[in-house]
Amino acid sequence: DPPFRPLTHDLLRIVIEQLGGTPEEVVITAIKDHTYFAVLKIRQNDKLLEVDCRPSDAIALSVHYQPHLPIFVAEEVLEEVS
Repeated sequence: DPPFRPLTHDLLRIVIEQLGGTPEEVVITAIKDHTYFAVLKIRQNDKLLEVDCRPSDAIALSVHYQPHLPIFVAEEVLEEVS
């Protein structure tokens, strides 16, 4: 068998960890012109970083952690789509 080669979301998880980050949660923050927006919240030492990302990427990354990262949706998004 060939050696394991990380896929994109595995690679991102490895990079975050190698840089001393710990992902905390995913938040779907907005919807504009039928496009959803999200942030991945990463704790690095005493800082909480918010990284802009596509919701699909953030959700895919969230399942690469055990336990999976929590996924939240902003109240404004829920109001707009309900």
